[in-house]
Amino acid sequence: MEIQNRVLEYLNGSLTSDLKAGIITAIVGLPLAIAFAIASGVEPQMGLYTAIIAGMLVSATGGSKYSISGPSGAMTVITLSTLHSFGLEGILLAGFIAGVFQVSFGILKLGKFVKYIPLPVISGFTSGIGAMLLIGQIPNAFGLVIESKEQAWETIYAVISNIDNISNTATIICIATVLLLLYLPVLFSKIKIIRSVPPSIIALVLSILIVLQLNTDIPLVGNIPSGLPQIQMLNFNLELLIDVLPAAFTIALLGTIQSLLCAVVCDGMTNSKHDSNKELLGQGIANMTLPFFSGIPGTAAIARTAINIREGARTRMAGIFQALILLTILLYLGPIAAFIPKAYLAGVLIVVAMRMINVDEFKTTMNISKMDSAVLLVTFVLTVLTNLVFAVQIGMFLSIVLLFVRLTNVIDIQTMENYDKTSGINATIFADPYLKNNVLVYTINGPFFFGAMNVFESKINEHMNISKPHIILRMRYVPFIDATGMERLKSFIRSSKKQRQKVYITSIQPEVMRIMENDEQLSELMGKQHVHVFDSTQEALEFVKEKNNDRKK
Repeated sequence: MEIQNRVLEYLNGSLTSDLKAGIITAIVGLPLAIAFAIASGVEPQMGLYTAIIAGMLVSATGGSKYSISGPSGAMTVITLSTLHSFGLEGILLAGFIAGVFQVSFGILKLGKFVKYIPLPVISGFTSGIGAMLLIGQIPNAFGLVIESKEQAWETIYAVISNIDNISNTATIICIATVLLLLYLPVLFSKIKIIRSVPPSIIALVLSILIVLQLNTDIPLVGNIPSGLPQIQMLNFNLELLIDVLPAAFTIALLGTIQSLLCAVVCDGMTNSKHDSNKELLGQGIANMTLPFFSGIPGTAAIARTAINIREGARTRMAGIFQALILLTILLYLGPIAAFIPKAYLAGVLIVVAMRMINVDEFKTTMNISKMDSAVLLVTFVLTVLTNLVFAVQIGMFLSIVLLFVRLTNVIDIQTMENYDKTSGINATIFADPYLKNNVLVYTINGPFFFGAMNVFESKINEHMNISKPHIILRMRYVPFIDATGMERLKSFIRSSKKQRQKVYITSIQPEVMRIMENDEQLSELMGKQHVHVFDSTQEALEFVKEKNNDRKK
């Protein structure tokens, strides 16, 4: 009875809104699915298969009920690169493995860690993909019949070599498409009755009319086979599997980043909250399923998702409706694609590429930090000129190095002589002649890790000529300690013991204390009283005073 009530409630409430959103999103997604497939170097229908299957599965199982998944500009470049290196079998296998990675990410609840990928790496990588996508569309924009190239410079060279064959008609169609996509939304937004009409459909209809009227000889999409894709088995060749692993991981990582960013956009537009790990499971299930139906890797698409929300989607059914509508188009309207000029699709993808190159993020990064700017530019250039896997690896490596440099700059080790001598610990020390002449206090500020060792060594060497029997290390402001820091601490304690100096460690944070207690060698040093641990520096000073008084008796 409860299920029946929910169905009736949905039919009377959200059905109309979801259906409208699904129809508009499908109409917008149709040329994009075909364009992304062609840009990826595969048959046009494979883009539709991806949009249908991924759209349905992710809408049903994902963690964001508004996200629309399918082929995307971000996936195009890595798909093309993998296709050139390993063929169609390689890209299908890489897509499946990427799905396995994403399901694993979801099961291990790693969704929250994606936010730790630095913005310069994401921005440089995404913008680089946008630049490659734009360059890759130059041949279609000029009506040239050139095989898809893996490297941007190869595409540019091929265009220059065929410059005499440029088609004026194709060029005009491409430029007109770009202008219509950029300016029609502004115009339509002012006229209520046509506000929901997708500009891409206007441009598509005009492009097809030009082809039919002029009977011009420019590259067209060609016939798309009607009907459902046949189920096929993958080639799980061990050698091929190992070869495509880096590409598969890049696909998984890229799909994960874009899908979760898309989910965040959904949250902002709808005041809802997504489940990041469930979203990864949904994306992974889709990518594991797609290769068996001749689908290329897919991910959530921010542009189509925004349209879905803007057109009134209320539930997951909107995404399922758009997939069913695309399926209907595939079954009954496939022959229409024979008249779609590739120059039109090039115009659509050029607009997508332009939006992927986020100039504002470039400006913000340039203004904030030269080091971040270097990471962004290196990632961007490597993405365009080399391969995506290498670009991500170098970008992350540079970001990690940058992090260590910044953490090292945060480290500061002060002696108590830098503080007010009339208050706090100094008041206690300078009020007692014995403490003043026999105690040296260091305050360590920041993480005590391998990057901080040069600072620690430098500060210790500064005071080599000051030989005092009691050394206090204040660690109140040390958030963590790593293995290198632990080894250097133990070495310092042993060295101090040889010089007949006592070491006292005070104000240790709980996490640091847990690590220290789990170290057998340090525990042994504590047990033999080569080092003493106190909750506060005042307690350590009182201990030193008592030991001195006991010695006098």
